[in-house]
Amino acid sequence: MRGRIEYRSLFWPLVLIGVGVVWLLANLGVLSAASISVLFRLWPLILIIIGLDLLFGRQSPLLGGLIGIGAVALIILLMLVGPSLGWSADVEVKAARFEAPRGDAASARVDVTAGVGDVKVNALTDSNNLFEANIRYVGEVEFKDEGEADKFISLSQHVENLDFDFGILDFLFNHENDQLIWNVGLSPDVPLDLSITTGTGSANLALESLQVADLTVNAGTGSVDVSLPNMDESYRVEISVGTGSGIIRIPDGTALELHATSGTGGFTFDVPDDAAVRLVGSTGTGGITVPASFLQVGGDTDNFVGENGTWETAGFDSAVRQIIIRFEGGTGSLTVR
Repeated sequence: MRGRIEYRSLFWPLVLIGVGVVWLLANLGVLSAASISVLFRLWPLILIIIGLDLLFGRQSPLLGGLIGIGAVALIILLMLVGPSLGWSADVEVKAARFEAPRGDAASARVDVTAGVGDVKVNALTDSNNLFEANIRYVGEVEFKDEGEADKFISLSQHVENLDFDFGILDFLFNHENDQLIWNVGLSPDVPLDLSITTGTGSANLALESLQVADLTVNAGTGSVDVSLPNMDESYRVEISVGTGSGIIRIPDGTALELHATSGTGGFTFDVPDDAAVRLVGSTGTGGITVPASFLQVGGDTDNFVGENGTWETAGFDSAVRQIIIRFEGGTGSLTVR
């Protein structure tokens, strides 16, 4: 009985070569972002090509090679002509400015949601506005300014009709001329409930001169750098990061309760030297490093993978101003310094 002869298809080696060619052409500027965006719309065609290789490619190396060469050539051709046929995503980068006057505001709730782009927040100087934003963005944004004494301000990006491929391309291929950034300024004279949400992009929040009564930060992919204020009253901070590192700076004399979660990426908390601090931390993969002055008062000390425990500074229970940090991490280390 004769055994069936199976040939190793040349399809996948040729596909890898094709991926390298596409990447090289993109880096050289031969393929534009619009052309690359067409590739993400061709994924059904890619499935069809893989199916053809599974059906016929293993019958003959020559046939598998022809399928691979034909697939790479067809995809590159469609990427070149696709933008002229209207197949590319809307990659127009727009610029806009938004303002909300302070008026008689005694307090404000401010929500900023950026789907794609870096977010920077600072305190306004020499301005009668409660809110100012200069942004470069894709898709559409919606701005709301409601209320008088108790204000509500919202600036949110809508990308439902914008293929996410451009958000990926913007960061992979680093189109510096089309940098997507949100520069937000807030009044230091009005107490704020502040919420910052980012999808893809970093968040750099310089809040030390602001009056923050409550802070929520939700970051999808990108680093988070937050400098917190010192308020007369204790306040709450909630920070969640999907993928990316985080550094949180806490000034002298601060009293707060901070809860942070991280999926992938290291986290650092910079606390004052003489502060009364309690840390309740856990990591799935990664260690926890605290200053020598911190005493472990709970948790495990012999975890094989990850770490969890509770640490306190001396005299924490009797301190008037307390910093309470709760951290839950997936992959990445936790450092308190």
